[in-house]
Amino acid sequence: MGKKVIFTGGGTLGHVMPNMYLIEDLGDDIEKAYIGSTGIEKNVVEKEIKYYTIPSVKLVRGKIFSNLKIPFVLFDAIIKSKRILKEIRPDVVFSKGGYVSLPVVIAAKTLKIPIIAHESDYSFGLANKIILKLCDKMCVNFKNLESTNKKIIYTGPIFSKSFANTNINKEGINLDENKPTCLIVGGSLGSKKINEVVFPCIKDLLYYFNIIHITGKGNLKIKSYDNYNAFEMRDDMANLYNIADFVLGRSGAGVTSESYFKKLPMLLIPLQNKATRGDQFENAKYYENKGVAQIIKEADLTPTKLLQEMINFKDKLMVIDKIYSEQDVKNGKDIVIDLIEKECNKH
Repeated sequence: MGKKVIFTGGGTLGHVMPNMYLIEDLGDDIEKAYIGSTGIEKNVVEKEIKYYTIPSVKLVRGKIFSNLKIPFVLFDAIIKSKRILKEIRPDVVFSKGGYVSLPVVIAAKTLKIPIIAHESDYSFGLANKIILKLCDKMCVNFKNLESTNKKIIYTGPIFSKSFANTNINKEGINLDENKPTCLIVGGSLGSKKINEVVFPCIKDLLYYFNIIHITGKGNLKIKSYDNYNAFEMRDDMANLYNIADFVLGRSGAGVTSESYFKKLPMLLIPLQNKATRGDQFENAKYYENKGVAQIIKEADLTPTKLLQEMINFKDKLMVIDKIYSEQDVKNGKDIVIDLIEKECNKH
C-alpha cells in the first residue's frame, strides 16, 4: 500500500499556500488529498489534487447568536471527515489551521492517525489551541514558542522553492528608477482600510515613491499609471518582493513572514477590532522589536498621516537593511517535509 497524506486548512491563502508548497515538493511516491471548505482553498487546491469538501463555520467574536450553530456544523463536519479518512486511510494528516481544519484533526485523532500541524502567528488561534492538544507535533514560525510545549517544533515559515529566487522581472511594472519602491499588500483578501487611505493621497505618494499596490479582488479603483502599478491579485509575489525596497501592509503571518524572508523593511498597520484576537499586533510587535518594522495604529490612520509616515520611513531603509544583514532567516519547508515523510515511513 502506498504512502498517503491528507492536508487540511483554509479560510485565507495564508492557511492554504503553505500546504500547496508542501504538496509541490513531497515525493511522487506519496499520494496527496485535501479536506477543506467551499471557500478560497477549494479554488486553489482542486486544480492540483483530489479535494474533499466538508462544512465549516467560523467563530465570530462578540456575536453570540451567530455562533449558536457552531456545535451542529462541527459535529456534521467531524462525521464527514471521519468518513473521508476511513476511505483514504492516510499515514498522516497535516493541518495548516483555520476553522475547517479542526473537525479533520478531531476525526483523525479518533481514528488514531498521526497529526502534524503548523501555526504561523506569534500566538495560537482558537483552532490551533485545540489542535495542539490533539496533534503529535506542532510546527511554528517563532522560536520563542518552542519552549512552551514539548510538542512544539520551531521550523520557521513554509515557502515554495521559487520564493527563494532573487531574479527580478520588471516587465509590465512602471518604475521611476530614482525613487524607492513600496509594495502595498493587505493580505490575500486585500485591506479596505489601507485602500481607503492610499487612494486619496496616491498622487502625493508617487512624488516620493514607486507604488506596487495589491488591492484585493474587486478593489481595483484606480488603474495603473506613471509609477503606480495596481493589481487585484498576482501569482508572482516573490518577484514583486524582489522589486520592492519596503512593504506597507497588514501584519498577518503571510505578509510579515514573506517580507522578513525577503529581508524587506516593513511599515505595518495591524488589524485591530473586536472581531480579532490581536494576533496581527503581536506579529507586528515582534518584528518591530527586531528592528525591521514600524507600526502605524489603524485608529491614527489618515491619508495625511500615511504620507508623512512613509516619507519618514524612507530615511530608515538603509538602517534596517544593515540590521537584516546580521539576522538569519530560514525556510522551514524542508524541515516540515522531513517530518511528514518520517511519519509516512513508520507505516
